[in-house]
This record gives sequence, C-alpha cells and structure tokens, in this order.
Amino acid sequence: MQLEKCDITVVVCCFNSAARLQPTLEHLVNQRLKPELNYELVLVDNNSTDETSGLAANIWRSFNTNINLTVVREPVPGLSYARKTGAGAAKGKIIVFCDDDNWLDENYLQIAFDFMKNHPEVGVLGGKGMAASRIEFPDWFPTYQGDYAVGVQALESGDISSRGYVWGSGMVVRRYEILSLYNAGFSGSLTGRKGSDLQAGDDSEICKWYLIVGKSLYYNELLVFRHYIEAFRLTIEYNKKLNQGFSQSHKALNQYNFIINLLKRERLPFLKIGSLLLLFLLEKNRVKIASLLEFINKTPITFHKPTRKILKSRKVYLENEKQIQ
Repeated sequence: MQLEKCDITVVVCCFNSAARLQPTLEHLVNQRLKPELNYELVLVDNNSTDETSGLAANIWRSFNTNINLTVVREPVPGLSYARKTGAGAAKGKIIVFCDDDNWLDENYLQIAFDFMKNHPEVGVLGGKGMAASRIEFPDWFPTYQGDYAVGVQALESGDISSRGYVWGSGMVVRRYEILSLYNAGFSGSLTGRKGSDLQAGDDSEICKWYLIVGKSLYYNELLVFRHYIEAFRLTIEYNKKLNQGFSQSHKALNQYNFIINLLKRERLPFLKIGSLLLLFLLEKNRVKIASLLEFINKTPITFHKPTRKILKSRKVYLENEKQIQ
C-alpha cells in the first residue's frame, strides 16, 4: 500500500529476530494516535539467516491492519548500517528507532511526534526503559541495568546534551536531519552489534553528530518502552562482553568529544604543547601566562584525518541548512 502522507516511521532493525518479533510488533500495531496522524513500519533485515522477513510479514498480515509494513534488506552486518538503510527507506517526518526487543508503550509515537514538532532545537529524543524477561533478574542487574538501556536517562525530563548520548532503544530523530547528516558525509566508524560481536557506541556516535552541528539531546520520562532481555544476556559473562564493547568505542567517541569541546571554545589544556614543555617554559624561561596563551591562540591547529573529515561534514551540513532556510 502506497502512503500519501506519513508522519512517523518506526524503523525496526533485525538480525535473526524471528523468536522476538511477535510482542514487538503487537506493541507497534496497538499504538494510539490522533486520527489525523499516520505512521508506517520499516523492518530492516540485517543479513538474517532465519525467517525474520517472512515471519514479520505474516505476523503483520495477521493483525489485519491498514498500517503499512515495508521490509528492506541490508546485507552488511552491523546496526549502524541497518539504521542508515532504515532511515533511507523511511517516509515519515520523524523516525523512531525501535530494536527488535523493544516494546513501546501505546502512547510512545504520539508523545514523540508532539514533542519533536514543538521542539525544533532538539535533535535526538530518548525515553525511559523498563526491563522484561521470562526469568528472574539476577541480583546484580539493578546496578548494571543501564548497560541494557534500562532505567532513566536523567533525574527528570530535560536537556541531556552534557551526557553526550541517548540510548538507541526508542531513539527519535527527524528524517530530514539524519539524512542531511549522512549526505553531508557523516559516517559511522562504530558499526554496532553484528551477531555475537557486541561492538557498541553506534547510537552514541549518531548523537555526537547532532551535538557537533548544534542540536541538543533530550530525555522525556513520558516516553516509556519495555526492553525484553533474553536469559542468555543476563549472565555475568555476557555483561562483561557488553562492557568490553563499550570500552572499545571510547577512542572513537572521545574524538567527537574533543571536537565538541573545541567548538564550545573549551580548548583542552596543553592543546598545542605538552604539559612538560609548558612547565619548562614557565619555570625556566619565565614566560608570562598571557603571552603563552596568545601564542597558543595564534598557532594554527593541525588536525589528523578523521577530525578533518568530521569538521568538513559539519561545514557541509551547516551550509546546506543555510540554503534551506
């Protein structure tokens, strides 16, 4: 069915998701929206080897709904590739990224749409996660639940740009903005989960792009989803692998943080010279601090290739935005 008008696209990225899809899709088909709003579902099959695509289509047909389902395939493994493909296939004004094990509360889409409509300064919106599982949660889970996108992302609703990221689960963006970021040259160095490879930080990387182009991140406690966590993920061994994935992403994410701080004019201490050299100048040559700062500010900054690429993409994005305005 061709959509004449689409307000919201829900992008569900899947890898071997057949066993998890039924309740996820049930929560999506039961969304409560104002009559004038329309939404669609784009399911991205990210190189699955099970019956994900066919089962999803069968489940959706069984609901006897007029809501459109489009199944697209992304052969390159990795959540970041699946998200990009889903965004490219979307027709809605806003995109909600829903993992294959996220159960969105019935008002999720309406709340997300209303908020993004009324807050153009916000680039990425996130909500509150609640845990669900068929087994009892281990004693350590409440302490480490944030590793599973469970809990709150702030004490209350508000701007969380200083946090630097929003969970990918239930993440909300505008279609034209994320496509503009991709088209400007922003590309993921963090691929995200690839089957048993638990590389992380791909959602945080997207958030960094928005911060670099001057958009904010926001947490809305009224946006609630349930994260269904399978039993094998609730082991100490799995959690250790999960945190290894987080650690591996730090180098790439810190590069973005460097740029964000630079753009805020919060220039890092000893940006141009090492701390030992600075101490030597101050102690031995008695260089006045004011003169030293003047020297640092006048010295051209030489960035390595990844930083230059990010700054170039930022420039292209901002120039394109200016032309639109």
